[in-house]
Amino acid sequence: MLVPELLIETLEDLIDDDFKKLKWYLTLQILDSCNPIRRSHLDTASRTETVSKMIESYGEESAVNITAEILKKIGYNNTAERLKKMHAGGKTPSTSSSAVAPPAAPATMMAQQGSVIIAPTVTGGTSGTWNITINK
Repeated sequence: MLVPELLIETLEDLIDDDFKKLKWYLTLQILDSCNPIRRSHLDTASRTETVSKMIESYGEESAVNITAEILKKIGYNNTAERLKKMHAGGKTPSTSSSAVAPPAAPATMMAQQGSVIIAPTVTGGTSGTWNITINK
């Protein structure tokens, strides 16, 4: 899941009063590496506008970190942990059963005269088309 999607999903879990608290905290120096966002940029900002402003101001990595810190401050410890875990994992489990992994890049194996190549083990599906080229 992309960071903006992850952040918007997280902010949508907040009730309106807690979302307002999160925006208030964004106007403060929460992390040393993150400057506050001006209050005028957040006063009327929606959740999506807030996410955009956070990523613009902090970058994706710091936006996740500062969101997690603020969530802890306003009592959303479980949500903060879930955000960090989902971000660390890089993606969330797919709800689609039709997800297909991208094809693997073709492998090249070479041996010098008299050498032996031990073929790699095939994992996953073994059906389909296989192209094998042997050069002498």
